[in-house]
Amino acid sequence: MSAEWIAQGLGGIAIVSSIIIYSRKTRKKLLIFKSVQDICWFLHYILLAAFSAAATSALCVFRSFVYYNNDKKFAKSKLWLPIFLTLYAISAIFTWKGIFSIFPAMSSSVSAVAFWMKNPRHTKMLAILASTCTLIYNVTIAHSISVYIGVTFTITTSLLSLILPILKSKKEEKTQADNGS
Repeated sequence: MSAEWIAQGLGGIAIVSSIIIYSRKTRKKLLIFKSVQDICWFLHYILLAAFSAAATSALCVFRSFVYYNNDKKFAKSKLWLPIFLTLYAISAIFTWKGIFSIFPAMSSSVSAVAFWMKNPRHTKMLAILASTCTLIYNVTIAHSISVYIGVTFTITTSLLSLILPILKSKKEEKTQADNGS
């Protein structure tokens, strides 16, 4: 089996995790699936020799671990966010292959801020921006079918999870208004 096919299979697992992530209602559950996704993307990018994305994916695995354990003393420090942002910038420097090498670091930086936030709604909003950076890197460097599919699902599920509660609320308001008149 070629590395390309294995990479795409791992990308498929990451896609399934991606679909599940943004439908989670709690931050802890969201981060569990984010960890699975990040491990799969790390291996995926290694197999594709897309090292800028692999480096940031490895850092994302560690980031998810820290964020998941934010109720423990070691993970409570407010320094974690600037540490991760710095590590992403450093990873872009060490894996530099041109201007587009910056996009995985940008995506992961936006994602770091998103997962640092306590409100899953804010996390979902920033996921759209992070996915756009990933898409740009994929179009220019990685050329992975799994990434195209994954980004599409992430953006779609994030948008739906943001829009559907608003539509449901509007529908309930209208029903209440119709029943009250």
